[in-house]
Amino acid sequence: MSELISFDDAIEAAYDIFLEMAPDNLEPADVILFTAQFDDRGAAELVEVGNDWDDQVGFEVDKEIYAEVRIGLVNEANDELDDVFARMLISLDPDNKACHMMWKRD
Repeated sequence: MSELISFDDAIEAAYDIFLEMAPDNLEPADVILFTAQFDDRGAAELVEVGNDWDDQVGFEVDKEIYAEVRIGLVNEANDELDDVFARMLISLDPDNKACHMMWKRD
């Protein structure tokens, strides 16, 4: 296996994929809200891989090889990502460019 990609690269890749797929997977109002608010409140952050991914993807997720990125809007009052538009499980293995998404409406 190759050296794993950095968390920063994983976040950047996840955000690029999110932008490409969002119009087809989010409600139009959510796309407008995210686009309008992203400069001030938007965030893509790495979080601990959730235990619910195994059921979603149909295999046991190796938390050494996969990362979870959440993309959404930050609540300015508590500085937490509270309006999550997508959760992405992304492979850190550059030879296995797999990702899985859970969208806000799912």
